[in-house]
Amino acid sequence: MKNNFLTLIIFGILLLARAQAGELRVGFAQISITPDLIDQWVDINNDAQFDSNIDLWTDMNGNGKFDAVWMAGFQNQRPAQGIKDDLMAVAVVIDDGETRIGIISADTIGLMRKFVLSVREDIPVEWGLDYLMVHATHNHEGPDTQGLWGPSFFKSGVDDEYMQQLKQNFLRALDIAIENLEPAQMNQALIPTNPLIPIKDKRKPIVIDDDIRAILFNRPDGSIIGSLINFGIHVELTWDKNLELTSDVAGYLRRGISDGIYYNDQLMKSGLGGTTLWLTGNIGGLMTSGPTDSIYDPFIKETITQPSHEKARAYGYSLANSVIDAFHAGEFSPTPEPKLNVSSLEVELGIENFMLSLGTVLGIIDSDPKLNFKPPFIRYLTEVAFIELGDATITGIPGELYPEIAVGGIENPQGADYTMAAQEIPDLRSQLPGKLNLMVNLANDAIGYIIPKSEWDDEAPWIYDEKEETYGEVVSLGPNTAPIIHQNIIKLIEESKD
Repeated sequence: MKNNFLTLIIFGILLLARAQAGELRVGFAQISITPDLIDQWVDINNDAQFDSNIDLWTDMNGNGKFDAVWMAGFQNQRPAQGIKDDLMAVAVVIDDGETRIGIISADTIGLMRKFVLSVREDIPVEWGLDYLMVHATHNHEGPDTQGLWGPSFFKSGVDDEYMQQLKQNFLRALDIAIENLEPAQMNQALIPTNPLIPIKDKRKPIVIDDDIRAILFNRPDGSIIGSLINFGIHVELTWDKNLELTSDVAGYLRRGISDGIYYNDQLMKSGLGGTTLWLTGNIGGLMTSGPTDSIYDPFIKETITQPSHEKARAYGYSLANSVIDAFHAGEFSPTPEPKLNVSSLEVELGIENFMLSLGTVLGIIDSDPKLNFKPPFIRYLTEVAFIELGDATITGIPGELYPEIAVGGIENPQGADYTMAAQEIPDLRSQLPGKLNLMVNLANDAIGYIIPKSEWDDEAPWIYDEKEETYGEVVSLGPNTAPIIHQNIIKLIEESKD
């Protein structure tokens, strides 16, 4: 009883201090979430898949079994062999004197809402957090945190012990960020990308939401506390044969902005300082730079096509370079009174995808489904969120949104399974208030692709006269997901105007 009373007193003092402060304060923190690699293995046939009948492995802890860190994205059976760079969880806490929110961004493929809720449940009340957004960068070069990329389709790749440690790391990062809270000024910019480093849309219609959206927080003396960078690309440029854990594009961007752009320990361009937090933008339709797409690295003056750490470096550093240049060119505009407003909605969806339904029922995907007595038989609760920070907004989307839902350009091509007009209208960006609108995919959940219903194509003939099925539907809950998500985001936006 005494400890509870003391906690309430401390909490009351904190709330009073916040109310009296009446100014924006931010705190950042980052912590490694790189899993330990135990056993070693040799990929004898160079297929980036572990086969115990062909490949060699060393039982380093003598327990008689192959202890793997199964890498997420691409194929099953891809265990890590080494570590290129640390995977990170980056946290920011923002407090305007009345409302306090936290955002965590982690170098993982995706985090299911069940896990997100467990993190929220363990947040101490005295931290005074009104809302927490948990975001996965959609890193294809880190551990499986969803269950889909284990040693086989019917065996999860999730390590429960790692997930428990991941949650503790998230809480620790939030705690440090709260300790680091300090007065801040806010500046923002919409930054074009370098045309020599293009992003490709791998599925028609070709619609790309390709600007960089950046928010900088600085001290009164001008030094940078930290930054939020929102950009839409799959974090996968080292591709499917890579066997080293790496934060890929997101890591190079973060290090480039914060610490400077380095090649072989040589500083090519100074960074801005502070802590950088990456937020993946609209990546549905497969926004990426694929294994045959070329980009130009202006720092080493080379064109890079093949998937590699060098390609990830070139892309990440190019994005960082654009932000750094925009800062020095004075393109960031200040937000005089950045007040916070947060809202979220729980959304019920049907899992209409048979294989995802099966994976959910078998427990391969770590989620809490609800059974229904009529189709779709499996229901699932997810979440959409809307944050206003001065004249900037942050929209939390629980999966990978096709960009045409965000910026327009939805079509109903010949071969689509439904003959209908676009359902997801008006486009989201046209409805968003403020000067800078960040749209964050894989926020608080990882439900897969969010595909316009009029573009849904699960049966032949295939859209746009394609000879084979286009990629997307296999990792989507179903054709009704996009209209429901769109409708609820519009509802949050409308409610915020009241």
